Amino acid sequence: MILKYQEYLFFERRLSKATVIAYVKDINQYLLFLEFQIGLNDPIKAKRAHVRSWVASLVNLGLDHRSVNRKLSALKGFYKFLAEVEELDKNPTEGIPSLKEKKRIVRALTQDEMNLLLNENLFLDDRCGRRDRFILFTLYAFGLRRSELLGLQMNSIDIRGSKIRVLGKRNKERELPCIPEWLELYKIHCHDWPELELKETLFFEENGNSLDPRRLYSIVHSYINKVSNIDSKSPHILRHTFATHLLDMGADLSSIRELLGHANLSATQIYTHASMEHLKSVYLKSHPRS
Repeated sequence: MILKYQEYLFFERRLSKATVIAYVKDINQYLLFLEFQIGLNDPIKAKRAHVRSWVASLVNLGLDHRSVNRKLSALKGFYKFLAEVEELDKNPTEGIPSLKEKKRIVRALTQDEMNLLLNENLFLDDRCGRRDRFILFTLYAFGLRRSELLGLQMNSIDIRGSKIRVLGKRNKERELPCIPEWLELYKIHCHDWPELELKETLFFEENGNSLDPRRLYSIVHSYINKVSNIDSKSPHILRHTFATHLLDMGADLSSIRELLGHANLSATQIYTHASMEHLKSVYLKSHPRS
C-alpha cells in the first residue's frame, strides 16, 4: 500500500524525492500510532476519531501547528489516493480542519547585510572560496530553491541569451534573466573548475563529488552567520530575501510569482507581510510623532 502510494507521488504527482520521503515518513508515523495506540493494523479501518486522536497526540508532543498541518495534509493525500484506487469506502480525514497557525513573519536579510555577505573579502582567495561566493550570489540573484541550485548544469546557462533554465517543483521549467555581474562570476567559476564540462552539476567539492544538500546548507549558514544575527540562515532565506527586496524596490507580486516559480499567487503573498513589517519599522523610527 505504502509502496504504491510512493510510486504515485513520484510518477503521477511528480513530487521531488525529498518531498516524497517526508510524506512517506508522516504516513508511517500515523500507521505506527494506529497500531500501538489504537490497536489497528489496517488504515482502511480507521475512523475520524482515530485521526483526531493522532492530531491531538502530535500537539501533545509539542509540535507546532504548522508542522501538524503538514502531516495532516500528507495523511489527507494518502487517504485520497486510497479512495481513488477503490480501496476505501469512507475517508476518515474528511471534515477534519487544519489547526489555526500563527502568522510567521520571517525576516529577510537587509540590503546592507547582503552587501556584506557578497563582499569578496569575506571569502578565501581560492577556487573553493570563489565557488562559495558564487553559490550565495546565485541563490540571491535568482531566488532559487536549494534543489534548483543543485540541479543547475552547464547546459542550463545561455550566455548569449543572458538567461538560465531552472527545473523547479514537479519538473516545471522556467527561464530567468541573468544580470551581467552574475555572468562574470559564472565565467570565473568555469575558469576555476575546468572539469565542469565532465560534470552533471554546476557545483561540486574539491574531491570531485557533487555538492550535497547538507554541505550546501553548511556553506550558506557559515557565511550568513558572519554578517547577520538573523534566526534563519538556510539557503531558503536568500530566496526569501530575493523576493522581499524585489517587492521593496517596486516589483509587482505577479512578476515575483513567475520568478519564484510559485504555482499560485497566495504562496507569494507572504512577502507582502514581510515588506509591511519593514515599512512599519521605518515608519516608527522616522515619524516625528511616533
